[in-house]
Amino acid sequence: MAKAKKIIENLQNNKKENPNIKILEDENKNLKNQLYLKENEINEMKLKIKNNKNKFVSFDDVMVINFESTDSSIHEGIQCLRTDTFAEVEERLYQKYDEFRNINNMFTFNGGIILRFKNLKENNIRNGDKVILLKIE
Repeated sequence: MAKAKKIIENLQNNKKENPNIKILEDENKNLKNQLYLKENEINEMKLKIKNNKNKFVSFDDVMVINFESTDSSIHEGIQCLRTDTFAEVEERLYQKYDEFRNINNMFTFNGGIILRFKNLKENNIRNGDKVILLKIE
């Protein structure tokens, strides 16, 4: 027991006498902190990957809807997914043609009115279909 105490005392004395030990201890503490931060970052990324796993899209779900206005000022293809609501696609159109945003518009497809809050599949709109924008005055 006395031998162990003497070894501990020697180590503590060496620590006081050698400034490099303090520097190494500080560096060790800093590296442990960095490791802890990186482990947290890895765990956050794993969680994001797990949460986004179901957000990948099948190539078959990607489509383009061709918009035309009755006054011929719009001829635009908008990329979208079959599962997008028509209102979401309409918003993408307005991002390109902002002047149509504050106008009361109606959209038709194959002679029928499109229901804005149904998705494209429910509205029977397929890739390459033409949607007509009608300004309601």
